[in-house]
Amino acid sequence: MKFSLSYTDPNQLSETLQELDQVTRITQLELGEGNYVMSHQKSTNLAIAEISATKTLLYEGWGTDWSVDFNWITPHRKATHFGYCEGYEMRANSIAGFRTFNSSPGGSWGKYSDACSSTACMLNRQILIQSLEDCNAINALENLTNHKGIDTDNQAFAQLKRLTRRELTSEIVSSAKYYDLIIACLETGSRRKFKKSDIKNQNLLGEIVDLSHDIGKMRSPLTLSEVCQYLDASQASLYRVCQDTFGMGIIEMMTQVRLEEARRALLYKRLEPTNDRHTVKEIALSYGFKHQGRFSRRYFTNFGELPSQTLERDRMVSFEKRNRLSP
Repeated sequence: MKFSLSYTDPNQLSETLQELDQVTRITQLELGEGNYVMSHQKSTNLAIAEISATKTLLYEGWGTDWSVDFNWITPHRKATHFGYCEGYEMRANSIAGFRTFNSSPGGSWGKYSDACSSTACMLNRQILIQSLEDCNAINALENLTNHKGIDTDNQAFAQLKRLTRRELTSEIVSSAKYYDLIIACLETGSRRKFKKSDIKNQNLLGEIVDLSHDIGKMRSPLTLSEVCQYLDASQASLYRVCQDTFGMGIIEMMTQVRLEEARRALLYKRLEPTNDRHTVKEIALSYGFKHQGRFSRRYFTNFGELPSQTLERDRMVSFEKRNRLSP
């Protein structure tokens, strides 16, 4: 199955993916509308998907409660940088996303370039572990449980990519093939040798994403000095890591995430139409925007409408739905 979605609001992507059992939130790291293309297939104990977008997107919360996710990148054109998965810098021969094995659903994240497509292969956690134990795949278990990603150039990885690409356009014939190929990749894949500074930056990236999506911290946004203290990192380190990875400073990134969350709250809000101003102010404050005028201006710049217009449009949709359901 394949769908293409042209959007002005990245929240549409979160809702669509949730319908496909992908519990995720998306923050668009640059202004403007975009196009999102997803091919996906699902069978018993297996799901596969390939995603590409015309805008650079930050995904937060990609794991499901039943699967372990394996991700790789395919460049559409010559690309110097493919993106990150759990802080693991992706290359043409990389497989990553292993945090979905060691964390709760939704605890994963990724940021991918618009010059590439991202493929995900989701395998049943219990079946995979049992299969690894049955064939005594010690190195595979080590790679899965202790590393953020691996690099592999073996034949199994080439077969896995060909099989996935073919069956995304038709149907999944046998899920067992995917388990066999993933196990072979895990068993023969190698951990990339990183400098201590690179490992530190990987861990820092994950902490930055987690902090940016911390609902409790959104109401009273941290200052740059407070962020440095909270993450135990210098301003220079935070600036370098965020600029290289997300194309903006950490405060700007956290503000963008809060803005997306505020819009999500407005879209789902169901209040009486007489309380527009109070509602916008209430939601703005809930996500750390203390000056409503500044919030409205930035909101309009990002989404092309005022917060009050989002609420009114939301109510009109609800009103129309209620009318359709009325006898």
